[in-house]
Amino acid sequence: MKIGDQVYLITDRHQTGAGIPCMINALDDSTVEVVMELPDNPTTLRVCSFEEILCSNVYTHSILNLVYQTYEDIQHKYGSIRNLATEEIVAQLVQNGLAPQTASRCVDLIDHAAWQNQALPLRRWLERIREIYLWPRLVRKGFPEPTSRSAAQLAREASSLASV
Repeated sequence: MKIGDQVYLITDRHQTGAGIPCMINALDDSTVEVVMELPDNPTTLRVCSFEEILCSNVYTHSILNLVYQTYEDIQHKYGSIRNLATEEIVAQLVQNGLAPQTASRCVDLIDHAAWQNQALPLRRWLERIREIYLWPRLVRKGFPEPTSRSAAQLAREASSLASV
């Protein structure tokens, strides 16, 4: 990982897709500083373990893998995903380990018309999910630009300013 990379801060290790999009702002040997965008303003967090963040491609891959596995289970049990209501698809995704909010968002991306009109509707659904999670659209308004300084350099600068 490097400064400026899009990552996800993991909020629940027991659910796939439980994370918040962030951007790496500074790196140190043992800590990562990430900027998390909130509706009102961006918030900078210092993460003490690299295990608490995932690259956007790994995070997205885990979501896509679970969605595909769930789709296969639905096809096997019910014959077609079209035989289930939206809420039932969400329930199946959650039952298989996807975070509820992420499951709802993924199901919202299903183009029901595509299942009847396109040759590869599953592929289009997975592509739409990938577009959302692989490159999270962080709004840049008021968003601090990544710094090329490490977290240790930033801490030294902050402590020197505090002593003035």
